[in-house]
Amino acid sequence: MSDARSDVIPRRLDDPERWLFWTVDEAAVLMGPALLGLAANQFPTGLVAGLAGWLVLRRVKRGGGANIARYALYWFLPDFVLRLKATPPSHLRRFTG
Repeated sequence: MSDARSDVIPRRLDDPERWLFWTVDEAAVLMGPALLGLAANQFPTGLVAGLAGWLVLRRVKRGGGANIARYALYWFLPDFVLRLKATPPSHLRRFTG
């Protein structure tokens, strides 16, 4: 009967995958600079940079969702980078017809 408890159904299927207390992207932004700082013998600087990046990412995700970076890429990069077929190029401001 102990096998019946091993199959757990998650309560919320839309929740992002978590690593400890953070989502995977937040953990990468937090731990990446900290590990690079550790490798460069500048751990406090890397930790501060990781915390700052984590705070910025949380604010961006709270304000407009995770797609806000994709929207910024659409507006600031040339149209061949994202290759969106159903979307007009971002440099076209007026449409005639």
